[in-house]
Amino acid sequence: MNTLNKKLLLTITGGIAGVLLVGYLALNLFVQAKFHSVKSEVLDHNPEITSIESINRLGGWGEFFREYALIVKKGSDTEYRVWTFGNGKVTDEEVVIE
Repeated sequence: MNTLNKKLLLTITGGIAGVLLVGYLALNLFVQAKFHSVKSEVLDHNPEITSIESINRLGGWGEFFREYALIVKKGSDTEYRVWTFGNGKVTDEEVVIE
C-alpha cells in the first residue's frame, strides 16, 4: 500500500469518526434540552413540587407519545415518582419508599 492510499484511508476513517462523534454529541444535547424543557414545564404547572431529583424517558425510538418519569420532592423530604407526557401535567404519582 503506497502513501497516497494510506493518507486516503486515514482521511476517510477520520472523517467518519468525526461525523459519528458530532452526531452523538448533537443527540445528547437534544435529549438534555428536552429534559430541561420537561422539568421546567412540570415545575410551572405544579407549584407543590419543590424540586426535581431525576428524570427518565420511557419508551423507545419511533414511539409517537413519549412519557417521562420524574423523582420529585413535595415538601421537605417526601419523594414521589410522577409521570408526564412532557406538557407538565402529571398523569400519575406514587410515593417512593426506600
